Amino acid sequence: MGAILALATVGAPAFVSAQGVPTGEITEYGLYTIVNGKPALEKQTHKVPARKGVRFGFCADLAGLNDSGGKTMLSEFVRHPVLTQPNGVETNGWNAPHMVAVTNGRGRWCGGHELRNDWQLVPGKWRFVVTDGVRDIVVQDFDVVADGK
Repeated sequence: MGAILALATVGAPAFVSAQGVPTGEITEYGLYTIVNGKPALEKQTHKVPARKGVRFGFCADLAGLNDSGGKTMLSEFVRHPVLTQPNGVETNGWNAPHMVAVTNGRGRWCGGHELRNDWQLVPGKWRFVVTDGVRDIVVQDFDVVADGK
């Protein structure tokens, strides 16, 4: 299970926040495809077909980030329906730290997931939360639905 989208620096977002009080604005979300080796938004939607190879995610402009040498550490919390791996281990999500490039308290977050295995094709809610460890900065929900629905 891994992120499909890279983290990158951004220009000035369309909102203002005092440095040290992180805020975020989701700028795009939905289904992604790979174009020239990079993710590209294919369709804006919250509904994700439960089909192998489907990529979904979002990007957000962030402000008010603490700038420690041009970067800051944020965490991604992902929760999803209980999935049973082939070895019998059940999972309902993961947490992962990510270093984000920061310029003048601003950064950009892009993250998501690709459904790679049959055992991941379980309908239900997927929630992505980006946090600084104190507060949730952005939250994005998706509904994985039976393919063809």
